[in-house]
Amino acid sequence: MSKLEFKTSSTLNSKVLIKHIMDFEYYSKYFPLQIKEVKIIEEKNNEIITEEKIIFRTLVKNVIEQKSLHKKTSENKLITEILEGPAKGTIVNIFCNDVSSGSEIIINVDLKLSLKAIFLKPLIKKFYQKYLTALIFKITNRVESL
Repeated sequence: MSKLEFKTSSTLNSKVLIKHIMDFEYYSKYFPLQIKEVKIIEEKNNEIITEEKIIFRTLVKNVIEQKSLHKKTSENKLITEILEGPAKGTIVNIFCNDVSSGSEIIINVDLKLSLKAIFLKPLIKKFYQKYLTALIFKITNRVESL
C-alpha cells in the first residue's frame, strides 16, 4: 500500500473540468504515446466502467490492460477504482474546488500493485503524478482554445 497526494490548478471551474476529465475516450488524443485505447464498456447513472490499454515503457515496451470503475460522487468529485490489471485495488480520488481563478484540484492515490509489478512502485507513483497533472493542463488548454 502506498499513498500519494498532490495539488494542481486550472482556470476552468470545477463543473467544466470534471465533465472533461470524464471524457475518457478522448485520453488517447491527449497522450497518444502512453495510451493506446480507452473504451467505455458500461455506463449507468454516475458510474462508468472503462477498459484501458496503457503503454508502459521501462526496459521494454509493455501494454498494460486494465479495467476501471469511475464514480462521480458529487459535482466536483470523481473516484476511480482499478478493477483489473497490475494496479487492481488502486483508488484515485479527484476533488475540484472552485477558487476565484478557476479550480484547485486535489488528487489522492492509494496505490496497490501486484507482486509482479511491485518493483515498479517508484516509477508508477511518478507516472501518476505527471500524468494526472498533465491531464488537467491538457484539458484546460483544449477547453480554452475552443
